Amino acid sequence: MFWLYLALIAYLINASVFIIDKHLLHSAIPKPYSYAFGVAILSLGALFLIPFGIHWFGWQYLIISLLCGSSFFLSLFYLYKSIKMSDVAVASTQVGVIGIVFTEIFSLLILKEQLSITNNIAVLFLVFGIIFLGHVEKRIIKFAVVSGILSGLYFVLLKFSFNSSDLINGIFWTRLGFFGAAISTLISPKLRKEVYNSFKTAPIKSKTLFAANKLMSAVGFLVLYGAINLGNVSLVNSLLGFQFLFTLILVLILKDRISGFEIKTRGKDLFLKIVGTLAILIGFIIIFYK
Repeated sequence: MFWLYLALIAYLINASVFIIDKHLLHSAIPKPYSYAFGVAILSLGALFLIPFGIHWFGWQYLIISLLCGSSFFLSLFYLYKSIKMSDVAVASTQVGVIGIVFTEIFSLLILKEQLSITNNIAVLFLVFGIIFLGHVEKRIIKFAVVSGILSGLYFVLLKFSFNSSDLINGIFWTRLGFFGAAISTLISPKLRKEVYNSFKTAPIKSKTLFAANKLMSAVGFLVLYGAINLGNVSLVNSLLGFQFLFTLILVLILKDRISGFEIKTRGKDLFLKIVGTLAILIGFIIIFYK
C-alpha cells in the first residue's frame, strides 16, 4: 500500500503547484502555450539522472517515450488553456474526470490491466466525487476533453515505459520526449515570438516564482512516478480526486490573498462540494481496505 501514500503526498504537492499556476496564468505569464513551454524547458533537469544508470533500450522504446512526452506537453497546454478561461476547480474537474476514464481505457488496451469489481466501484465513487466538487462548463469542454484524453494516454505510456525499463530510465526518456515536443513547436515563428515576449515582459519576481513552482512540481511528479511504478496506474490516477479536494481547501484559504481565484461556497454549491468530498473519501476507504 506504499503507493497509496505516495499518491496522496504527490497530489497534495501538485494542488499547491496548481494554485500558483492559476495565479501566474492570471497575470504574469498569461499565454498557456508559453507557460507549457517553460515547464518543458525545465524538464531538462532530467539530465542529472544520467550518472544513475541511464541505458539505451532501442528505437521502439524511444518512440514510445517521445509519444509519452508529446502527450504530456499537449495535455498541459490544453489544461492551462482551460484554467485560464475558467475557474481552477471547474477546469481541473473536467480534465480530471476525462483523464481518469481514458487512463482506464488505455490501461486496458495497452497494458492489459483490468481492475477488479471492488476497485471499479472505488473509481466510480472517486469520479463522482470529482464531478460534485466542480461542474461542467461548456466554453472549455472541448479543451478539457483533449487534455483529459492526452493525460490518460500519457499516464499509461509512462507506466509502460516503467514496465519496460525502470523508474530512473522511464523518467529520463519520457522527460526528453517532453522537451523534444516543446522544442519542435518552435518551428512556428508565431509561437517563437509568443514565448519570447511572454518571458521577456514577465517580472523577475514572477519568473522566480515560476521556477520555484516548477521545482516543487518536479518533486510532486517524482513522488507520483514512484506511486505509478509501484501501483496500478488507473487507481493512482483515480485518486486525483484528492488533488481537487486539496485544491479546494487551498483556494478557500488563499482566495482573498492571491489574484485569479473564484469559487462558489454557498447553498447548492456548498452542498455538492460536501457530497463530492464524501464520495472521494468513500472511494479512498474502499481502495485502502481492499
